[in-house]
Amino acid sequence: MNMFKVGSGGLDMWNRASTTERQRKGTWSGNAPGAEVIGGVQLICAALYSRFAMVAEEPYGRDYGGGMAILFSLFVMCVLGPAIVFIMGCVHTLLFTTPVMVASNAVGVRTRISAPWWTLPAVVLLAAGYAVPISLLIGTSYAATFGWIAAAGLLPVGVAVFARMREVPRIKVWRWALVPSVAAVLAAFYCGLNAPMYRPPVLERADYVGEWAGGGVRLELGAQGTVVAEELPVPGAHDLVNRCSGHGTWKAEGEDAARGLRSGVALTIPDCKSAELRWAVAGTDERPELFVLVGDPDDGDVSVLRKRTE
Repeated sequence: MNMFKVGSGGLDMWNRASTTERQRKGTWSGNAPGAEVIGGVQLICAALYSRFAMVAEEPYGRDYGGGMAILFSLFVMCVLGPAIVFIMGCVHTLLFTTPVMVASNAVGVRTRISAPWWTLPAVVLLAAGYAVPISLLIGTSYAATFGWIAAAGLLPVGVAVFARMREVPRIKVWRWALVPSVAAVLAAFYCGLNAPMYRPPVLERADYVGEWAGGGVRLELGAQGTVVAEELPVPGAHDLVNRCSGHGTWKAEGEDAARGLRSGVALTIPDCKSAELRWAVAGTDERPELFVLVGDPDDGDVSVLRKRTE
């Protein structure tokens, strides 16, 4: 008994493999030949680009290990790349492409519409289902999560549908995908290196004047250069943070590229000499921020202050 209901011509090839042939090819590979390579390469490209972009777009100066961490990531990907692609691709195929193929086949058998035409609705429905728990877990919007999941599934499903319709063996799909996959990884690497760098807003001295607060810390910067500070973070052993309050003076400081310092304010508070006394600028032109990075410069805790506009 045929498992798929398809139309004439190329669609008839969708179901030519016998039950014995499907068993020989394996369950998921028979349903989605080649999808594991496409899915794995997509995930590798996304991980590679996001690694570079995370550093480029970091607003508070953390470099997440810097160049050495990036070089190590590249080394791991070069040495273990094929295995990583295959494992990640198999997981994606198992969780996404195979359910789409199975669902479209099942509906195609029971309707007059051929199975390949049901793959797109199946992609949409499955992505919509996965987006619910994932968006709640990582705190992103449902629409964005749904869009990313659906987009990541379209190409692997498309390759699987084409391979099934044309009876292209899995190994042959892998060979076809080799050059485009290498090109995609190189493109992700290039785009990551050239990801837009974060640029903090440029503030004049008058822009600093006022009350800044956040996370229990408060700075009141006076127009005459006086400051009232409450609960300033004081780095301690193992990045433990103590607190200090006091009165003193402040001054605006420009960017010092040689020392890797952004523009910001430098505080002089006699009672809090061990506290974080230089606060750098972050945020946007519309919503500027002052911050200090406490502890590990690669991935430390950030104390962020925003100006009160009352």
